[in-house]
Amino acid sequence: MNFALICLLLLTAPLSLLAEQSKPDYNFDVRVTPLLRTSTNFAGQQIEYPHTHSAEVSILVVTIPPGKQTGWHTHPVPLFGYVLSGEITVDIKGHGKHIFHTGDTLAECVNLLHNGVNTGEVPVKLLIFVAGEKTVPFTVKETSLRARL
Repeated sequence: MNFALICLLLLTAPLSLLAEQSKPDYNFDVRVTPLLRTSTNFAGQQIEYPHTHSAEVSILVVTIPPGKQTGWHTHPVPLFGYVLSGEITVDIKGHGKHIFHTGDTLAECVNLLHNGVNTGEVPVKLLIFVAGEKTVPFTVKETSLRARL
């Protein structure tokens, strides 16, 4: 084998390993449908996980009736969501609005003041995954923020 061929094999080996990692070893009857793969949230911030020894993962279902809102709040840790039903408009203070519908995925903004409003006719149901810390709340209401200032 010549030197050029050996180099080519060494360079392409990591690519074949990456391809194998992207195909989980499941039975042929099991389907995997990617819903979200991103390194930024919907505000354009880079996703960063908390640097802690007290990691805590939470999974929640948040239900917002038509015409109701979350109230202005922030998230000090990363949250990821899937809209199970309905439509929600999220207003990020100073950064515009984003509308999410049934089937949409989202990576929440971190440490940016925002408010979610159910702008539809049916309850919004959000499946939320939190990459948090045991001693840190994953949602901080605006009134709590004012009290700290």
